[in-house]
Amino acid sequence: MTEKAKRVLLVDDEEKLLKSIAQRMKVLGFFPITATNGMAAIDIAMKNTIDLAIVDLQMPDMDGLVTITKLKEIHPDIKTVLLTGHGNEKVKQATESLNALYFEKDEMGSFWGFIKKLNADGKVVVIRPTAGVSRAPVGVANPANEIEIHPHRDPFDTGDRIERRSTGTNRFADIDHLRIVGETPAMQELRKDIERAASLDCRVTLRGEPGTGKELAARAIHAGSLRRKHRFLAINCANFGNEKLARQLLGYKSGNLSEAIRTRDGIFGADQVGTLLLDQVEEMPLSMQDQLQSILDMADSQRSGSAADTNIDIRILVATDTDLSKRVKAGSFKKAIYDRLTLFELTIPPLRERRDDIHPLLRYFFDKYRQELGKPVNSISPEVVKRLMDYDFPGNVRELEHIVERAVILADGNTIQRKHLPERFLDDPTSARPLAPRQFSTLAEMEKHYIVEVLKANHGNKSKTSETLGISRAALWRKLKQLKAEQPG
Repeated sequence: MTEKAKRVLLVDDEEKLLKSIAQRMKVLGFFPITATNGMAAIDIAMKNTIDLAIVDLQMPDMDGLVTITKLKEIHPDIKTVLLTGHGNEKVKQATESLNALYFEKDEMGSFWGFIKKLNADGKVVVIRPTAGVSRAPVGVANPANEIEIHPHRDPFDTGDRIERRSTGTNRFADIDHLRIVGETPAMQELRKDIERAASLDCRVTLRGEPGTGKELAARAIHAGSLRRKHRFLAINCANFGNEKLARQLLGYKSGNLSEAIRTRDGIFGADQVGTLLLDQVEEMPLSMQDQLQSILDMADSQRSGSAADTNIDIRILVATDTDLSKRVKAGSFKKAIYDRLTLFELTIPPLRERRDDIHPLLRYFFDKYRQELGKPVNSISPEVVKRLMDYDFPGNVRELEHIVERAVILADGNTIQRKHLPERFLDDPTSARPLAPRQFSTLAEMEKHYIVEVLKANHGNKSKTSETLGISRAALWRKLKQLKAEQPG
């Protein structure tokens, strides 16, 4: 731990989660200070310098929004994050109005993605995947060819923008370094499709359930393409309102397309973007879709040799977990854009459909996190392996990764044991598995029945139901709202 380590105030009344996050933050080079309620957090802030505050929404004495407001009164320049399992669009808007970031607890991957972009000095770090070179331990300077510091960018304004440059000369070797793990026929075919897509320089739509690895596949396409020496930029359309999304794409000077081209702002800047990934593109507002259509028009003009000097030489990839054609029929997604984005489609299979890949993925994540965290853990108990092999992973590869990372953090010996798994794995061995498939039932129908059964078993208690299901109250609320909407009048 260095003297320059940023002081991070963690505020949450869930002490188990608080301890886990604090331990992880410490390993990543930060100095965490914990508080279990808003009043305690304010008391700490009055006595200490705080660089970043990560605050839970629902707490006994005062909620997270009030706590953030009071913390900013004490330290006006403090950076703040609201981390919640009870969020909704109104809470998200209120968080943004406080100039704070917003993350939900059932999507911790996005949260840790943000945290990992900040080093102990609070700068943005970009990791270059170099062959045969392991990451330097925390607190040890990384080799120059592994890490790049961007000192002039606002370190808090990382959003979902993740940039990585590839320096390799062998395009398909760069794809291999991104480690798309799996040897089932479906994954072997996916790797072939990625190589084909990389060589064609066309637009690609990546379809797959949440957590299957759509962004990783997009990065692999970029790494294997002729654009690999330029930036890869990922923007999650669901994380931004119309104005903020426009600024992500078109720059912070105006958020206007023609002005962005004139001033070389946003994706048209001097630091050229080679590949742009629009994740959850179905969530893009219609008004922003008009801007996207104009970008596509100009990019097509550039390719056809038009005299217009628009300087738009960007490859656009999109990722979605929905059927975009249904969005087109519903009128929420423009057909003109759909037709131009779906010329080459890749489908990434869910983990439950490639169960033989669970074991190699388990080993990969285990090795990754025990090295990254510096934990003396060298084995996983057979019982843990069996329970994970028997689980259906509704959250797919991302869920497996989070389970393994959590287990390594909590490990208090040299073996991962059942007690290190989430609560849904700790009771009867069959309780971790989603409901057994009914004959001729779709996965969507199975989920509906399962949610209703768990809700009934908990006598309508939504807090207990969300805990049993392993999702946040906000996620449960959205699913129940969808179930209600689907019921016949």
